[in-house]
Amino acid sequence: MNRKVKYLAFLPVLLLASCNFKFSYVLPDGVSFFSEGGAWEGDSDFDDSGSYNIKVWVDTKIANLTEAQINNFAATSGGKYTITAQVQPMSEGESATKMLQDVQSGADIFIFAQDQLSRLKTSNALSPLGSSLESHLKDVHSEDSVNAASLDGKMYAFPTTSDNGYFLYYDSSILSAEDVKDMDTMLAKLKSAKKKLNFDRKNGFYAASYFLATGCHSTWTIDSTGSFLDYDDNFNSDAGVKAGMAYRSLADNSVVATKSTWTNSAGAIITGVWEYEYIKSQFGDKLVCAELPSFKSGNETIHMSSFDGYKLMGVKPQADKKKVSVCRKLAEYLTNADNQLARFKQNAWGPTAKAASENEEVKAHPALAALAAQHAHATQQTQCPGAWFNSLGGLAGSIATNSTEADIRDLLANYEAGLPTLLDD
Repeated sequence: MNRKVKYLAFLPVLLLASCNFKFSYVLPDGVSFFSEGGAWEGDSDFDDSGSYNIKVWVDTKIANLTEAQINNFAATSGGKYTITAQVQPMSEGESATKMLQDVQSGADIFIFAQDQLSRLKTSNALSPLGSSLESHLKDVHSEDSVNAASLDGKMYAFPTTSDNGYFLYYDSSILSAEDVKDMDTMLAKLKSAKKKLNFDRKNGFYAASYFLATGCHSTWTIDSTGSFLDYDDNFNSDAGVKAGMAYRSLADNSVVATKSTWTNSAGAIITGVWEYEYIKSQFGDKLVCAELPSFKSGNETIHMSSFDGYKLMGVKPQADKKKVSVCRKLAEYLTNADNQLARFKQNAWGPTAKAASENEEVKAHPALAALAAQHAHATQQTQCPGAWFNSLGGLAGSIATNSTEADIRDLLANYEAGLPTLLDD
């Protein structure tokens, strides 16, 4: 769906990974990228007043809210800006994919997951923010979120959310706080109650939780063109076998359902903040949120890991330095504490702005509190080929309840043999 809304300064205020394409945005001959100059809201010596057409890509859930916020930005500019905005609903993963395919026809402002920062920067899809704006953002946002938006000491994006991770939701009429500390105990209680754990075990994003917990890692580097150059991956190891052997319990279809088969039989769900409202509507007052459980591998008890990360807002480089200036101001406005708080109130998205994070409702929110507890066991999500998640998901999906150690070693060897082909992504 494509929303086109024209915002004029005099109008009243209205109240949720990678791609397989390589594309570097090249401006016409004689035109340079506008990077360090320009202005943000705190600068006064740069006249960027005027009329602008601005394309914005955001998640469907916040499209209407973003329209209202852009409207307010223009309405409170005192007649300085007339903005014709195209607010197009698009997931963070899809927006990164489309920007890397063709930056020139992409959005002027877009939200993406932090693991795409390097590739977007290398493909010239992000305009550097400049020292003045960086200094301001460091005062406004948490240190971790600023680091997530930075490369080599420069900020290339605006911190937007701090909730790109997952944790456990459960029905407290079936499970106790003690039950959910251990995966085997939780699965046994659910099976007895004829309920299921909804866990998307064939999705590499979630399957990684066991492998990361046992010490596996997969680190990828890119070259100056944004292509994947090399990797350091130890999944085919004793640590991978340890994870795979434990993962067999999640292959029991009688008690574990993938997300594609979610039903009202759920007694527990592993997912992120983006599903909070839906799950709350299903569990009602029985809903409790918690960090992920531990699992057993031999005589060892290991806490489940997870991916953890931030969502960022980027501004595309422009030939028109005035438009870059206005886009930066608008992005700074859309990610400020008040507007992050508005997204929290509507969708429970976790803020990065320090003032919003200290809001009592934010601190008391059960999903964000569970995510914060899981943070100690999480791994920051970094750049990798999108197909890597497919490879890991395929590996995890092939593990059966009756898989032997030899079976799992074979699966890990096949997984490793396929890694070089991902360098083409």
